Amino acid sequence: MKIAVMTDMEGVAGVMNRDDWVLPEGRYYECGKKFLTEETNAAIEGFYAAGATEIVVIDGHGAGGIDPWLLDERALLSRGWGVYHQFGLNGNFDALAWVGQHAKAGTLEAHIAHTGSQNVQENKINGISMGEFGECAAIGGFYGAAAIFGSGDRAFAAEAKALIPHIRTAEVKYGVNTNGGENLGTQAYGNNSLGAVHMHPKRARELIRETAERALSDFAADRAKYPPLRLDPPYVIETWFRADGGTPPRKITRGHDSDIVAMYGMPAREG
Repeated sequence: MKIAVMTDMEGVAGVMNRDDWVLPEGRYYECGKKFLTEETNAAIEGFYAAGATEIVVIDGHGAGGIDPWLLDERALLSRGWGVYHQFGLNGNFDALAWVGQHAKAGTLEAHIAHTGSQNVQENKINGISMGEFGECAAIGGFYGAAAIFGSGDRAFAAEAKALIPHIRTAEVKYGVNTNGGENLGTQAYGNNSLGAVHMHPKRARELIRETAERALSDFAADRAKYPPLRLDPPYVIETWFRADGGTPPRKITRGHDSDIVAMYGMPAREG
């Protein structure tokens, strides 16, 4: 049973904000990497207890978030993909999981919510609103991998279940923002969803381990309950951007007749 584990930093318990914790120049960046790596190790423990035979950890954080020295030595670590939006995924994975995932841009009661970067306001594939989680799940589904588990903030968990009802989630914190920031520019939006209430990191790891083990055990017992997220071609992605300094709001569109990964490399057209 081969599992791909996509990781990010903003959804980790104890990671308090963007500037201090998830950027390389932040004063707590190395601590944030440690927290993420330990949550990832908790998921790895749960997956191996449920019968995983190979686990590939995909470091999906922009500047990198996994500490290779601290990572469970049974896992492989993937970073630096030839095709960026493929994330190293292919048809060899049985299941896909997330650790440290945050909600998509504009989500209420989320923590550090964004989609790719702070200047994205909305993102849709084939008319379905998707953040980073949805995009990865759709790419994994294109290759036949089922989404079975995700950990992060409460708003992410709700987003994941709305798109994939069968997924099991571990909620390790919850955001308190009551403004989606629809009318904010990029700089102001970056400070819009920084308030949250966190579970203790040790308890978060216990919850992640338990839930990951249950998720893979259930998947192994009845794969039919976990169909991959498969979107019908042709594939079209629409992305709306916020005002950013002197750049006004805009929208771009890309498309491909048959390949969701190739779609990202197609020329963008305005509108």
